[in-house]
Parts: sequence; C-alpha cells; structure tokens
Amino acid sequence: MSLFVTQFDLFYVMRAKMSSASTNIAGDGVPQTEKTGQDPAPLISVGMPVYNGEEYIALAINSILCQTFGNFELIISDNASDDRTEEICQEFAGSDSRVRYFRNSANIGAAGNYNRLLELARGEFFRWSNADDLFAPTLHQSCLDALSHNPDAVLSYGKTEIIDEFGSTTERYHDNLHLSQRSAYDRFRRFFEQVGLTNAIYGLMRTEAVRQTSVFGDGSLPAADISFMAELTLQGIFIEVPDVLFYRRMHSGASSFDRNNEERQQNFWRAQSSPFKLPTLRKNLLYFRRIWATKIAFAEKVRLSMYIARRLVWQRSDVASELVAVFRRG
Repeated sequence: MSLFVTQFDLFYVMRAKMSSASTNIAGDGVPQTEKTGQDPAPLISVGMPVYNGEEYIALAINSILCQTFGNFELIISDNASDDRTEEICQEFAGSDSRVRYFRNSANIGAAGNYNRLLELARGEFFRWSNADDLFAPTLHQSCLDALSHNPDAVLSYGKTEIIDEFGSTTERYHDNLHLSQRSAYDRFRRFFEQVGLTNAIYGLMRTEAVRQTSVFGDGSLPAADISFMAELTLQGIFIEVPDVLFYRRMHSGASSFDRNNEERQQNFWRAQSSPFKLPTLRKNLLYFRRIWATKIAFAEKVRLSMYIARRLVWQRSDVASELVAVFRRG
C-alpha cells in the first residue's frame, strides 16, 4: 500500500477500523454474526478481479465494505498474484463473511477473470470493482434506487472523478452515457458516439442482463469492456445518477494507462503476448451475431445490422491494414 493517502482514503480506513471484525451489517441494518449453514443469496454481487494488487487493494476492499447498503457479497478472483495480494485478501475474508476469496492456479488473463466473477455471482444485481479504485459509500444504494425506479434499465452508474496514485482528484470525467432511448438502435448508435472510458460498468447492473451478453469474451479481442457495454445497450437503458460515486485511479500500473500499447493490452486481456487477429472485422461480426440473438423487434435488428454494415465501410482502412498484417505474419 502506498505510504501517501489522502483524507478520502483515510475515511475508508477509519470506517473499517470502527467496524467489528465479527459483525456484518446487512441491508436492513441488522447485525449478522458468524455464518450458520448456507447463507441466503445477497441482493448485490460485487466482483473484484485482481493481479498483483497489493498496493491499493486494502483501500479498494474497505471502500466496498463501508457501503451504506450492506446486503452484498464481495467476490475476489486473484489471477495468480505473486505479491501480498493473497495474504491481504485472506485477512479480509477471515474477518468479514461477505468476502469470498478465490485464487486461480495460473493467470487466465483479465477477460477470463472478469468472466469468472460473473459465474460466481449469486446476486440479482452485479458490478465489477477494480482493485485500485474507490467508491462513494452510497454507490450501492443510489444505483439500486435508480434501477428499482426504472424497470427497463439494465445499468445505473454515478459520475466519475479520476484520481492519481496518491488519491488526489486530477479530473472530473463526464461519461455522458445516460442512454434512456427506448430504441435499442438509438442506444447502440449513441453509445459509440459517446463512449470513452468505460467507467459505467463499475456502477450496478442487472445480473440476468449481463448474462445475456458474451461478457468479456475469450481475450482474443482488445477493449473487451467496450464490446461488452455495446452489447448491454441491446438489453435495456442506462441511467446516470447525478452524484459522484466512482473514483477511478489512474497510475502507471493500470491497464487503461496506455491503451495504445498493443503488447501490454495482449498480456492484460489474455495473459500472453500474441497479436490480436482482425480485431475490427471480428468485433463487428460479434455485434452482428449478438443483435440477431437478442430479443428485440425484427425491424430494430434490421436497422442495427445496417448500422454495422456502415461501420465496416467507415472502418475499411483498418480492416485492410489488419488483413495485410495477417498475411505478412503468415
């Protein structure tokens, strides 16, 4: 953990110290003591993928355990870390029954690790939570309220602030992904016009809607988070809560720190350094398949398919370059 922490970081540290190690506050505010038999499924599942996250993971876990809405489970999937990550996570799992810790025997890449967390989730609602980010204590409650009042919504997220390695705010980021259009075509098209950082997936989603997508795939395509969100727009609307709920930490070790470094992205998504093959063409074909697999009106499917065709025309130079690269590699 960094020796430099802000007052914001210390808020979570102090909240964690004030909590009893043997007490688990449920969503209704009733203390839950030690486990007795099989626990009932929580309302919210939080999935935390991690690889060598010893520097920030304690702060990240505390920011989740200090949520004002406590009916959740925190599932940690450790991608074969070789630092103190396991030791730190085991300590939290031993002191709070909401924490479930799993360790992969080998690094399966970020895509596989994100997917595994969804497989382990038991809650009606789901969110991912990186091991270096922080969250406002009201994130669960605020996003849950938004989804409860909007039955057609599949995702609710708050505003974002970018923080540095010391926890200081460097930017107020505007996601602009409040996609309330009733038409799947309109949401899908608007998403690609607006998307930058995919902060919205660290809000709250309906688990069943997430499972209707191809999630993060097999790691053979870059920027799987963008592909996932594009697919999710086909399932329903996105709601932005007008409060800052997410604090995304940007530092040199973060996967999003340099998205233009292809080798780094290869190692991140699938834990091996081999070129992505025809990513532009294959992504658009993926969207086409998911459109026709989704339960939306036939006319919407046709409009969306025509949009994918136009995207391929717009991106024809990228497709051509990728084809040349494949032939040159043999």
